[in-house]
Amino acid sequence: MSDDSNNRYDSKTLLTAAAIFIGFALLIYFLPTIMLAIGGENRWLAGAIVAAVLVLPFLGLWLRGRMRRGK
Repeated sequence: MSDDSNNRYDSKTLLTAAAIFIGFALLIYFLPTIMLAIGGENRWLAGAIVAAVLVLPFLGLWLRGRMRRGK
């Protein structure tokens, strides 16, 4: 019985990781288009969006680590 629940947990974790990976990959794929569209109006805002996208994975991993430690 515990093996079945572990398999469901592993499957749920895998699906969540895949969804996050695909979402981030799509964001990176469309980032040049987004950056050029926003850069036409305000190049500082375009730079800030790129910086935010680059910091996003590290922020997510940091938050995940804090949650796992229970702090």
